[in-house]
Amino acid sequence: MMEKGLFHELYGRLREVDFRSFPPDKQSGYLHGYLTVYAMVRVYPWLEADFGTPHEIHERAKDIARRYEVLVRKKDLPADTRAGYAADLMDVYQLHSDLEFLEQGVDAAYDILTPWGSDKLVLPCRTPNACRLLCNCYYFTGDEECGKLAGKLVTEALGYTRGSYRGDLLDWWEAICLYDDVIGLLELPLEERERLKGERARLSARVRQVEDEMIEQLAREGEFSPAGSGQVFYILAKREFAARNMEFEKKNKYI
Repeated sequence: MMEKGLFHELYGRLREVDFRSFPPDKQSGYLHGYLTVYAMVRVYPWLEADFGTPHEIHERAKDIARRYEVLVRKKDLPADTRAGYAADLMDVYQLHSDLEFLEQGVDAAYDILTPWGSDKLVLPCRTPNACRLLCNCYYFTGDEECGKLAGKLVTEALGYTRGSYRGDLLDWWEAICLYDDVIGLLELPLEERERLKGERARLSARVRQVEDEMIEQLAREGEFSPAGSGQVFYILAKREFAARNMEFEKKNKYI
């Protein structure tokens, strides 16, 4: 109940926010939070009374994505930053078919992955953003090499997430879940597949603990921070959607 109240309070406060005043590298959580709310309202239309129409929600997400359209072209930005922007643009397309976002995301992705005019894919960095970028390229273009490179990053990540700080842990968890969704365990050797299952179970519990701590901190402090609230907003949005799904399943279980 506390999480639901906190989510609704935070969502209401965000209605008054001009994201142009936020640091762009801190907006990914808000973007994915809005995309999650958008998906939830599409599934459960009666929630428009609480969250607004799908069009209104998606426009908020697009306000952020439009900034990324400009930034993703800046080749002087770090590769990890550009990879995050490009992956986010493709994420927007997945829920609402904005072809322009997809095209710009894919173009930027291959510019990042094939530097200096090379025709061979390389890893510009070994980060969660790079992994998400590769997964999205595989999903939208069918490029098998992207899937293989993403698999290598996931395998590496599972070896060092035990000691990572919590921000990196959550980012890798998102990337690992995306890999599982769009590429799947069958792309990995049997030994790695079994290890991934065990590591995912361990990571899932740890991620939940870290998320709970972040939510409790925001609730305790009661302060809205552009830099720190985006990820919590996304976490709360995912949990709200999951709770709605569970509630719906219970109601329709015996119908």
